Amino acid sequence: MNLSIIGTGKIVYEVLPIIASTEGIHIHSIWAREHSLAKAEALAMEFNIPIATTDYASVLADPQVDVVYIALINSVHYAFALQALQAGKHVILEKPACLCHQELQNLASEARQRGLMLFEAVTLLHLPAFHLLRSEILPQLGTLRHVECNYSQRSSRLDAYLSGTILPAFDPKAGGGALMDINIYNLHFALALLGEPQSVRYYCHRGYNGVDLSGTVVLEYAEQLALCTGAKDTDAPSFGLLQGDNGWLRIDGPVSTMSSITLCLHGQQPQQIPLPSVSHRLTPEFATIANIFHCQDYITMNRLLDHSLAVMQTVDMIR
Repeated sequence: MNLSIIGTGKIVYEVLPIIASTEGIHIHSIWAREHSLAKAEALAMEFNIPIATTDYASVLADPQVDVVYIALINSVHYAFALQALQAGKHVILEKPACLCHQELQNLASEARQRGLMLFEAVTLLHLPAFHLLRSEILPQLGTLRHVECNYSQRSSRLDAYLSGTILPAFDPKAGGGALMDINIYNLHFALALLGEPQSVRYYCHRGYNGVDLSGTVVLEYAEQLALCTGAKDTDAPSFGLLQGDNGWLRIDGPVSTMSSITLCLHGQQPQQIPLPSVSHRLTPEFATIANIFHCQDYITMNRLLDHSLAVMQTVDMIR
């Protein structure tokens, strides 16, 4: 598939080498705002991208572009994606897909009516370790009772925020904050295991402009409870912890990377589970998307999209 990268932010610098080395993906162009054109041109030169442009209409009108990958600030995901779908382009949205359920529902309806694919780029859902956990390891725990996730990482932009400079990561109008950035991974993880909750509560620490700097989401189910903590104002060891009536399971590090898993069944000693290796946490995500696209696997695409819609519905409940 021929791909156009939309944006030049931090995630683009991380993901470009992965996309460029993914079989079945050719990067055809990169779009940037006027003030970021020099960045786009430098990236185009480094990764042999034929076109660097500030003209989004030309990207959407280009018959050689199959898919656009939108990696812009959260608040503009919806508008850019809608234009792309209406132009007949398939879309990959960097997480979070949108700011609310209604926005993503509108995009999903547009995509499905036009026979187009719409993806949210959520790393953990495509990791081989996550598939192993869900299909083979989790059933050993018996009835799952408690899920806890903590992804805490002091933001590199926090000092600027504390000094009065509000960048998008800490701007509620831009979709910034802990919930929509770092904690969204935990929500994806919890809902992928437990489904949509019956009720939710959010306890958070807000900054001077109302943005949530850190917080814990409590997801309540009929027989389970999930706690999802995300912090951009403090550091802490990140982890995932699953407790069942036949044992427990601990993920060391953020659930979005699944770097190691320790399993302890009732009456046994803890054991570290061997996990499939990956060259980079983003590699399985884009390899999966490329395979779904080339196989025209709308069943899998729609299943993933329904999951993203459920997460956005939960975000609405939280708010």
